[in-house]
Formats: sequence, structure tokens, C-alpha cells
Amino acid sequence: MGKTIICPCHDVTVEDIRAMYAAGYTHPETLKRATAVFMGPCQGKHCAGPVMELLRELSGGDEGRVSRRPTARPPLRPVLLGVLAGAAGPSAGPSAGPPAQTGPEAGPEAGAASGATGGA
Repeated sequence: MGKTIICPCHDVTVEDIRAMYAAGYTHPETLKRATAVFMGPCQGKHCAGPVMELLRELSGGDEGRVSRRPTARPPLRPVLLGVLAGAAGPSAGPSAGPPAQTGPEAGPEAGAASGATGGA
């Protein structure tokens, strides 16, 4: 019998969840840290239901232990993909200071301060 993938984002299988549960990771939060389920690009939209159902099965129906899935934590505010990809250059490390704010909450000065230019 083949392996059943329960979290397609991180290729976590049902067997992985069972092994981690047997190793003591019985709460959704600890299981999340041990296997990375709920942490993929989908933030658990694909795996939350099946993983939680498997946890209920493994816990013998103990609803108190697996009552809800871990909280998805989106970014605090929108982030430009270039910033995430490191397009700011090699000097944009922890010692480079805070990144320039962009977006509607940054105000009109943000474009000038970050070197952005208008026009085509």
C-alpha cells in the first residue's frame, strides 16, 4: 500500500502524523511544529480538516485535546514580493535598519525616501 499524503504543501503523510502522535506530539500546535502541517502556502486550507479528523481518531474522540486547529498568522501588513525575495540587495540584513514602508499606509514621502520614481 502506498503512502497517503495528508498535507500536499509539505508532503506530510498519514504515517508521519501517526508516528509523531506516538512520539508525544498529540496537540495540533506541537504537531504543527514537528511536521509543518498547517504551515504551507495554503495555511492549512487543504490539510486542516483531514489532520484534525486523524487527531480525533488517534485521541479516541477526546474533543478537549483537539478542539481547534492552530491559528493562521498572516503578515501584519502587505509586503512587496521584492522585499521578501531580497531584491533590496545584500546589505539589507538585520543591521541595515528597518525596511522602508510602502503601500497606502506609508504616505506620500515613502516613494521618495525609498528611491522610487514616478512616470514611465
